[in-house]
Amino acid sequence: MPSLSGYRIYDTAEPCNYTGQKLIDMMNKILDDHTDPKGRELSLHGCCIGPMGLEVIARDPRLENIKRLNLGGNKIGDEGCSILAHTPVFSKLQWLELGGNRIGPQGIQILMKSEVLKKLKTLNLYLNVLKDEGVKFLAKGNQLDRLEEMDLAQNEIGDEGLLALAYSDRFPNLVSLALDNNFATRSGKTDAKLGPNFKKLDSLNI
Repeated sequence: MPSLSGYRIYDTAEPCNYTGQKLIDMMNKILDDHTDPKGRELSLHGCCIGPMGLEVIARDPRLENIKRLNLGGNKIGDEGCSILAHTPVFSKLQWLELGGNRIGPQGIQILMKSEVLKKLKTLNLYLNVLKDEGVKFLAKGNQLDRLEEMDLAQNEIGDEGLLALAYSDRFPNLVSLALDNNFATRSGKTDAKLGPNFKKLDSLNI
C-alpha cells in the first residue's frame, strides 16, 4: 500500500470510510504533512479522503489562501464537487486536479455553475465518467470563463459530446484541451477539429 509519513492512507476502507473524530484527526494529519508553508498549495493525490474528508479540510483555516489543489484519486465523486463548488475557502483556486474521482454528469454541472471557482485557470478531470451528457452541459452551461487549460481525457466521451464542445462559445480564454482516450470516432474527431472552439486552441489532443 502507498504510504505518507508512515501511515497507510490508500486502503479502500481508510480514510475514505472514516467518520467522527477519527476522520478529523486523519485529515489534520494529512494537512500537516501536505500543505506547503505558505498555504498556497496542497497535494493530496491518492490520499483517498472521500467527500467526508473533503468536507473536513474545507473548514480548515490553513486553506484560506490556497491556489493550487491536487485531489487526484480521492473518490470524492459528485458529492465532493458540490463541496468544492459551494465552499468559500476554495474561492482563490487557480489550479485544480480532480482526475480519477468518479465524477459524473451531475458533478460537472455543479462545478461549471460555481460562483466560488470563478478564478480557475486550469482544471484536470481525466479518468472520470462525464460522458456525452456531462460534456454537453459543459459546452452549454460553463460559467468558469477564466479557464485556460482543461483535461477531459478518459471520460467516455463520444462524437456527440466532442462536437458540442468543439462548437461551444463558453470558453473565451481556453488555449489547451486534452480529450484523448475517449469514445469518439475518427470522423467525429475530424469534424470536431473544424469547430471554432477547437480551431482557436494552441494545443488540442483528441
